[in-house]
Amino acid sequence: MTSPAVIRLAIVVLSLLSLPACTTAPVASLMPLEDGSYRSVAYSENEQQALGSSLQLAQSTCRERNLSHAVVSADTHFRGLPVRRAEPQETAAGLAAYVASPRFPSLTASDDYEAKVHFKCL
Repeated sequence: MTSPAVIRLAIVVLSLLSLPACTTAPVASLMPLEDGSYRSVAYSENEQQALGSSLQLAQSTCRERNLSHAVVSADTHFRGLPVRRAEPQETAAGLAAYVASPRFPSLTASDDYEAKVHFKCL
């Protein structure tokens, strides 16, 4: 027998998994650093788009200065709903922790991945 709480949690999880994915343009920002280098940060619904946007921002920033970009470091990580990546047995626990967290964003957000690129213009 299953308890009503387990059934409710399963309904919530299944409804979250059935949400349609919205495609939106990645959001990217540029930060000049003290040593003359730059850091671009981009958010998108998938890792490739986030990294691509961050690299495009690096390229266009240096191109405006008639220079080319050199990547010092790059980092991407997943920051979205845990149910989008978790194994089925981890879904319930991950969702419960996510909903209880102070940073509970919109369920339809398309900023699941963050890509940071530290670069210099040469």
